[in-house]
Amino acid sequence: MNIGQLYLLIRIVSTLVLGVRILVQRFQAKQYALCLVVGSCVLASTFISGSWNILLLLLFLIAGREVNLRKIAICVLCTNVAVIFLTVICANNGIIKKTTFIAGNGMPERQAFGFTHPNLFGLAVVTACCAYAVLQYRKFGWKDLLIYGVAFYACYELAYSRTSAISILLIVFLSLFVTIDKHGRWDKLILVLGSLAFLGLSLFSIWLMVYFKPSISWMSNLNSMMTGRLDLMHHYFETYGVHMFGFDFSKMQENYRGYYDTFICDNAFAHVVLESGIVVAALLFLAYEYVLLRGLIGYGELTPELFGLIIFAFVAFSESGAFWVCVNFCLVALAEPFFSLYSKLPNNNK
Repeated sequence: MNIGQLYLLIRIVSTLVLGVRILVQRFQAKQYALCLVVGSCVLASTFISGSWNILLLLLFLIAGREVNLRKIAICVLCTNVAVIFLTVICANNGIIKKTTFIAGNGMPERQAFGFTHPNLFGLAVVTACCAYAVLQYRKFGWKDLLIYGVAFYACYELAYSRTSAISILLIVFLSLFVTIDKHGRWDKLILVLGSLAFLGLSLFSIWLMVYFKPSISWMSNLNSMMTGRLDLMHHYFETYGVHMFGFDFSKMQENYRGYYDTFICDNAFAHVVLESGIVVAALLFLAYEYVLLRGLIGYGELTPELFGLIIFAFVAFSESGAFWVCVNFCLVALAEPFFSLYSKLPNNNK
C-alpha cells in the first residue's frame, strides 16, 4: 500500500465513522433540508474536484453537536507537537529524507525538517500555536511569549517560512490584546474588526487572483513578500479558470516555471474557489462571516471559538490549510447556528 492509498483509506474510514455518528442524531425538518441542499453541493464538488477537504469539514460540522472545543484544542496541540518532534527526529537520524530547499533570489536555504516542504513545517507550527492560543485564551504570560518566540525562530530563521512567522506574530498580538482586555470591554470592537477582516481578505484575495499584474509595483512587492503566492494563484485562474463546482487539478499536466507540477495555492480563499468551486466557496465564506456576525449581534461576547476563527481569517491569506478542519479546528463553531436554528441566542456553554 502506497501513501496515496493510505490517505484514501483514512478518508473513507473517517467518512464512514462520521456518517454513523450523523445517522444516530435527530434533526428538525429545516435542518434536514439544509443538510440536503448543502450536502448535495459539497458532494458534487467532491466528485468533480476529487478534493475531500470540504466534505470532511461538513461531516465534522454535522456530527459535532455539543462538541467541546477545549478538548479538540488539546488533541490538535498534542498531535501537532508530536508530529513535529517525531518528523524532525526521524529526519535527523536518516529514517526519512531530510530535504533542503534552495529558494533562489538571494534567499537562504530553507529547511523542511523531514516535511515535504518548509511551508508544511510552518503550517504545523502555526496550527499548534493557534491551539495553544485558544487554550490560553485571556491568560497570556511570559511563558507563552517564550513558546511563541521559539516557534517564530523555527519558522523564520530555520524554515524561512515568513508567512508562518507573521501568523505567529499575529497570534501573539491578539492573545496579548484579549488578555489585557480581560473583562471584554472591547469584545464587540474585536468582533467588528474580525468580521470586516474576513470579508475584506476574502474579497481582496479573489480580486488579486483575477486582476494580479506584476507590472504594478505594490502588487509586485506584495507578491515578493508572500514568496510568489499572488503570481501563482493568478496563473491557475488564467490557465484553468473558476467553475461552479470546482476543478480536478490532479489531471494538471504542466510544470509551472520549473517548480510546481501539482496544484499549490497557499491563499486559502483562492484555493477553495479554484479547487472546490464558486458555489461551495460562497457557502463556506457566508457561513464563516455569519458566525462572526452572529457572535457580534447575538451576544457581543468574544468566545474562544470566535477568537480562533478571527486568527485563522488572517492565516487564510497565506496558508491554504486554513479551511481544513484538521488545521482550523475552530471551524466546528460553524455548526452552532445549524443546531440553533430556532434559538435567538447561541448556547454559550457548547
